[in-house]
Amino acid sequence: MSFFKKFLSGNSEPTSDELIDAIKSDNVNKVIKILPLEDINKEDNNFETPINFALKFSSLKVLKYLLENNATLEETIDGQSIITYLISKKASLEMIKYMHEYGASTESKYGSLPLEMAFQVGSPFEVFEYIFKNFGTSRTEDNKYLIHDIVDSEIIDSDTKGKLLTLLVEEYDFDINEEPGKHLHISSKLLNNRNHDLLKVVIKLGAKVNSIAEFLEERIGAKEIKKLLPYILKSPQNKMEYITCLLDFKSYKEYIQSLDTAKDKGLVLDITLNKSFHDKEKIELLKLILEKQADINELSNEEHPRNALWNFTAEFAIGKNTLLLDFLIDSGCTIETEKHSALFIPISDNDLFLVEHLLKKGANVNFVNYFDNTALNYVIWPKAKFSNDKERIEMLKLLLDYGVDINIPLSHYKDSPTNNTSFFEAAINVCGSEFIDYIIDRFPDFKATDACIRFAIENDLNLETSKKIISKNPYVLFENEVYCKLREKSFDEGILYLALLKNKEDLANFIMDNFPDVKSYCDTYPLVLTALYKEFSFDTIKKLIAFDKDINRLYYCESEGGETYSLVSYLLDAYGKDLTEDEKINFLNVMIENGVDLSILTNSLNPSNQSLNNKGIFVLHAVYSNTFENRVIDLLLENGIDPYEPVANLNESQMHTIINRYRNVSDEKCLQYLEYLEQKGYKIDLEHRNTMGTDILLGACMMNRPKTLKWIIDKGANIHVIGGFDNSPALHKSISNYSHFIDPLLRAQTVKVLIDAGCDIEQIDSEQFTPLMSAANYGCFEVARVLVDAGANINFYNEAKENIAHRAIMTDVEAYDDKENSNLVYSKILALLKDAGLDLNKSSDEVVPPLHLSILYGKKEIYNVLLQLELDLNAKDMQGRTPLMLAICYADMYYVNSLMSKGVKIDIIDSYNESIHYYAIRRENEDESVKMLKYFLSQDIEIGKGYNNRDLLHISAYYVNLQALYIIKDMFDDFNQKDLTGFTPLHWACYSNLDIDQSKRIEVVKFLIENGANINERHPDGGNALSFAVLAGLKDLADQLIDLGSDVQVALNSVKNVEGIAPEAIAYLESSL
Repeated sequence: MSFFKKFLSGNSEPTSDELIDAIKSDNVNKVIKILPLEDINKEDNNFETPINFALKFSSLKVLKYLLENNATLEETIDGQSIITYLISKKASLEMIKYMHEYGASTESKYGSLPLEMAFQVGSPFEVFEYIFKNFGTSRTEDNKYLIHDIVDSEIIDSDTKGKLLTLLVEEYDFDINEEPGKHLHISSKLLNNRNHDLLKVVIKLGAKVNSIAEFLEERIGAKEIKKLLPYILKSPQNKMEYITCLLDFKSYKEYIQSLDTAKDKGLVLDITLNKSFHDKEKIELLKLILEKQADINELSNEEHPRNALWNFTAEFAIGKNTLLLDFLIDSGCTIETEKHSALFIPISDNDLFLVEHLLKKGANVNFVNYFDNTALNYVIWPKAKFSNDKERIEMLKLLLDYGVDINIPLSHYKDSPTNNTSFFEAAINVCGSEFIDYIIDRFPDFKATDACIRFAIENDLNLETSKKIISKNPYVLFENEVYCKLREKSFDEGILYLALLKNKEDLANFIMDNFPDVKSYCDTYPLVLTALYKEFSFDTIKKLIAFDKDINRLYYCESEGGETYSLVSYLLDAYGKDLTEDEKINFLNVMIENGVDLSILTNSLNPSNQSLNNKGIFVLHAVYSNTFENRVIDLLLENGIDPYEPVANLNESQMHTIINRYRNVSDEKCLQYLEYLEQKGYKIDLEHRNTMGTDILLGACMMNRPKTLKWIIDKGANIHVIGGFDNSPALHKSISNYSHFIDPLLRAQTVKVLIDAGCDIEQIDSEQFTPLMSAANYGCFEVARVLVDAGANINFYNEAKENIAHRAIMTDVEAYDDKENSNLVYSKILALLKDAGLDLNKSSDEVVPPLHLSILYGKKEIYNVLLQLELDLNAKDMQGRTPLMLAICYADMYYVNSLMSKGVKIDIIDSYNESIHYYAIRRENEDESVKMLKYFLSQDIEIGKGYNNRDLLHISAYYVNLQALYIIKDMFDDFNQKDLTGFTPLHWACYSNLDIDQSKRIEVVKFLIENGANINERHPDGGNALSFAVLAGLKDLADQLIDLGSDVQVALNSVKNVEGIAPEAIAYLESSL
């Protein structure tokens, strides 16, 4: 049914839920009761009729009743034939039969065939059977491989698949072995999918198994193979040479006897590896094929071919039954062939009997195979089947008894190109301590390579075993072991470094006690800190400190762009929060005893004149300590550290640095330091400034430390000092210097301390801000409240004619008090100012009032708060504009709708004689523009004459607003009227300095000309529209004007009189004459 039919059928009502339920339950009596016969074909609003529901719900009784009473049966439903639709709804077979016999459609132009739909929904076998019988088995060209599609279906169950395949093969002569293009054969596909039940079905139907024969017994079992063998042998598609692994002894023997020759058929391997025959049967079969020219040493068909003997020892647990093994060897099957040895796998299988038996049979104990492996590789192989080291040792002893050469190099490492690794190195790498002790004791003169030493430290060996190995080569250096990114250099390291890195404390002590000349340090990180991290004992760490011959060496640290640290600096920086005060004192005393220089500063590798490039030990201890540790402080002071001595590149004392730069050192802790140092006789220099011009008072202001600040002020500091990077007063510094990591209450308390001390709350800083304006600009509500309570001037205007409320809106700073809720903070400041008496309706000569400003800056939260402050919503700015005018012209429709809903005035004329219509025309979005323009024109309010008599026609042309021109065109008789500057609307369309696509200007120009604008109307200066287009650089528009008949000569004469005109413009016009 079409949309128009639905639209016209006004008497149509939705089918009731009661009727739908009756149809769904196939309740004919209830349907008869509910549904009048005259409504039997009536549609609901979704164009559904009762018969549609009967088909959808497979309600056969109701369907028969409807059809018997002349219900209309469409040819298709949802684009499908009726039969296909029923199949899609999984209708009963009885329903499908009935409708088919009734004559329902079976095909549609764009729908699916019944068989295709049955595949899509996974119909039961009976439905498929009916479809095959009545509609055939053919489908579209793209879906021609029916056998494979049945197997591949993810929604047809396996049992149904088996029945369908049997039906198609037996009744419809389908080929079970059809191979569609690049698809796998059906038996391979089913094996891969592990659908073994269906695989058995297709094998019985004659599917070939050539490519999967070798895997079948493992997957479905010998018992099943025995049942399937008659079917496999019956299928002509199965080739005997591929399925021999499936044959029973009798069949195999008959197959051999049928051969003229057994040469090159791979039967030696096949028989040897057959798991169904016992050894005597295998020998009988082998004898038969050897009589028919089979080669006892035939090789497997693989990348690295091997003979039957190798495969037999690799695949079978032979034990002491060597009957077949001896037959193979005695028949000439070699133990070593094609660079492979049948000896090696039994070694890794820990089969001492078989290994010795093979050695007695002549196996080469020193054979090197294709992979450069020797027998020793298989002794030490981690995956070898040795339960413990004792069993591994017994195997090695056996090989040694038969003459294995312990010095033959072997291939050990992954991807190693040659067999160049010593047996000892490889064994130490992968074996346990007991095995390693055995080979060390048996071969005491072995050479310990660098790798041996590394493995002795890195691997999980007994301490005594590691000691034995290390003692053979303790002064080894591991090349390029560590890398320093900052220095772009690699360094060699020794065994002490590796022992610490691998958490081997006992081994580290052994090294320090026995080898005094080993490398005692790491080039990139202090070994002491590694030991601390590994939780070594204090005694070990004490020994490490003393063991390093240069305790004051510098280490390169990647923090903060790169710095150098001494050991003691690194210790207090990295572990200051983890160590107790007693531990720190113990470590410091040990370092002092060993000559540590406590005065060494950290040093930045990327120095800057504006940044602190050096930190002293006093700073590091203060910053990285959890508590105030006076005993550590005493120790530092006793050893020559003066916290008030300028030491850093910024000529800054360490105490100044702590106060000025480290927020994590609390105000209370800073005060503790100052008071404690005073008790110790250290005098603070209140006038000393760093190179940035910041004294200690300004530093305390910047970091908002009210308690510290009060102490400094009480000691006589100058509260009127100006300085720092921004050369600002103390009050401003406490407000603006640092942002979000400062607690707002601490900032306010700092300001209160300064005010109480007598700071000038009206002082102006370099930003032209008073402290209150600074608080408004940076979002410091708590500070603003303190300043307002202190009587700060709320009516201050700076040189830019901005007041305090303006800065709260114009700022782009995330509020210091709460950056996640910036606008809320600034709104609170505005409310505070309003409560304090600031007139928020006023503008200055340069800046509009706050409500106007919030609209222009798109700050909705602030705008909404201002609305709650009961401002004058019709207040005018310095140009006579109301908030609505600015919203219409520049802002989101949210503001327009909001103000209009509050009933603001719309009959306003601004200082430039422009009414609200002008602002609507100026709006960039033309659709919104014309909607508002239409509305305002309908309100019969005064239309301003415009600035310089630039009326709505001029303004619409100026802003290239074509839709507005269509609306207002009938309001003007003369399209050539000039404003007081001599411009016509056409002139403005060609000359306005707006970034507007030229194609749009061309449309407006054509419209103006079509409505009477004179293309050659001249400006009092002599120019026409063409001259203005050229002056504006609008070439496409100029081309169009010339095509429309603009006087080129007039334009040329006018343009030539313009001072500084580009020669290209004149050339363009001259070329157009």
